[in-house]
Amino acid sequence: MVRRFVLPKDIPLDRYPKPEVFLGEGRRIVDAARAAGLALRVMGPLALHYYYPDRVALYAGLERLGERYFTDIDFAAYSKQGGRLKAFFEDLGYDCDLDTLIATGKTRQIYYGGAVPMIDVFLDRLDYCHEVSFKDRLEFDDYCISLTDIALQKLQIWEINDKDLKDLEFLLTVAEIGDDDTGKINLSYLAARLAGDWGFWYTATTNLGRVKAHVEEVGALDDAAKARVRLRCDEFLARIEAEPKTRDWHKRAKKGTDKPWYNRSFSDW
Repeated sequence: MVRRFVLPKDIPLDRYPKPEVFLGEGRRIVDAARAAGLALRVMGPLALHYYYPDRVALYAGLERLGERYFTDIDFAAYSKQGGRLKAFFEDLGYDCDLDTLIATGKTRQIYYGGAVPMIDVFLDRLDYCHEVSFKDRLEFDDYCISLTDIALQKLQIWEINDKDLKDLEFLLTVAEIGDDDTGKINLSYLAARLAGDWGFWYTATTNLGRVKAHVEEVGALDDAAKARVRLRCDEFLARIEAEPKTRDWHKRAKKGTDKPWYNRSFSDW
């Protein structure tokens, strides 16, 4: 019997996997990948649950969890191992979406039909409004991509929406900040990444300003938490401003927003 790919939103709620199924399946897949010599790391809301299991109530209070709670599991992987993923996931009970494999198999693969309805795998990078690279960056945590890369994934969205702003506010509330990627947001790496790319710099710094304005209307955060978020935004902005910019950054800055500075094909991600 051939199984058909069904989008998570099309699965009736009474047959939809519970949150604990997603949480368990994410760990099972990463553990199996490690045993097979593959590097897979969880992205998205699931990663935040792994990092901060004691702060799930705050995440729920921010209204970041819909009636289906999780819709899929997003993974980052290395492209040099991409050719092994189809057989790996099939051994775990998943089918490969062959249309996606043919069209974007070297950068993105989709699997379905297992314990969770959909698995999305991004190889080497997430390249939407701006590129977030995973090359040589999947070993900082046993199960998740780094907190730095989670932050960059949100900061790269030009047409940012309420849920993405709340994800940033959650991170700025609970995450430690430092100059390495061991369980914290690495401001040195983040600032250096933006110092070489004016477009990403412009989007990210604009979004930090948006967070400062948006957090004032977030009822789930008290005044002290809102002040902490604003202070963190200022800390980010100061560190980004202090980082010496590259020649390419300065050259592109002269053109400003008169020329498109982000990939508009993915502006609504």
